[in-house]
Amino acid sequence: MAHLSPDSPAVDVSLTPAAPRGEVLTDPGPDLVTGLGYGAVSSYGELPAGAYALSVRAAGSTATTPPVLSVRLELSPGQARTVTLAGTFAELALQPLDDDLSPPPAGAARVRVLGAAPGGGPLDVRLDGGPPLAADLRSRGAATPVTVPGGRYRALVPATGHVAGIDLPAGSVRTVLVLARPGGGVELRVVADATGPAVRPVGGVEAGGDPAGPLAGVLFRAASAAVEAPVAAARPAPAAPVRLRVPAAGIDAPLVGAGLDDGGALVPPADPDLVGWFTGGPRPGAPGPAVLTGHVDRAGRSGALGSLHRVVPGDEVLVEGSDGGLTRYRVTAVDRYAKDAFPGDAVYAPTPAAELRVITCGGAFDAGTGSYRDNVVVSARLVS
Repeated sequence: MAHLSPDSPAVDVSLTPAAPRGEVLTDPGPDLVTGLGYGAVSSYGELPAGAYALSVRAAGSTATTPPVLSVRLELSPGQARTVTLAGTFAELALQPLDDDLSPPPAGAARVRVLGAAPGGGPLDVRLDGGPPLAADLRSRGAATPVTVPGGRYRALVPATGHVAGIDLPAGSVRTVLVLARPGGGVELRVVADATGPAVRPVGGVEAGGDPAGPLAGVLFRAASAAVEAPVAAARPAPAAPVRLRVPAAGIDAPLVGAGLDDGGALVPPADPDLVGWFTGGPRPGAPGPAVLTGHVDRAGRSGALGSLHRVVPGDEVLVEGSDGGLTRYRVTAVDRYAKDAFPGDAVYAPTPAAELRVITCGGAFDAGTGSYRDNVVVSARLVS
């Protein structure tokens, strides 16, 4: 939910399953967002697919107060939507938008501009040295998303002379708000819709088998070549992860950096007692999918993730940081994929909040390759 009306007060927003068409909604449901003021954008919430009624009231209103505005929302499985409260107070309107949180191309970011500064006519938003982000943008308009190389840019609003530095990290999905500045003019504000690895690993992960086989040299080269992706200066980075614990599966292992081989595949640490965290993606605790990988076994010896197959949804995953703090996750899914059909775009896709992917080997052992045919992927979401 985005409040983009500069002369409208703060609002409370409620969301409830919609009444059948032609019937009146009698129970407005609890507030989804409270005290949302101009320029603020709420975080995403997860809901079952279906039809909903979204109602807006002045902040602090009782649940029985008639809504100022309401709109019916249809939500399909896997769909992400933003609803904007935009325009001047006299012409206030709710506008549902479809969001594209799919992975942008390698090394690129996807960015969308939303108008939120009524008055003065349509505006253009351009990148210095890059493509235009929006042309003839209206105060209640949404520009078509644009894909740009990841990096830091100078953004220009030619009609007002406004210039701002904005970060559009590779692998991310961002929204730029064009807001009215007190006293006149505009300002640009970047909202993080979803964050993913700057570089997405390619293919499945070789995390089990015989070190004397064809993988040994690759493991050594990749483990020594990990380079951590830069972290945007605007957000304090979580402490580097140093230990993984999954109490329900008896997993307790040190964490070290892991990288990619020459073909772009994610490679776990050569030492089977260690678990690697992919330094080309988000750190555990930061927005986006942090990725951990380790061996299920190695040369007949159980690896650090040898019992990962015992994990079930609802189990707790703990990541200890170098500062002694604990990041807690709750398992949401345990999946197994054939390595030759590994769905990397889905596993490493940008996410709005902090998530975790823990990857090892599973399935039948292939004596020809000296490894397993499948990967086990445990997905988890941040609790605290």
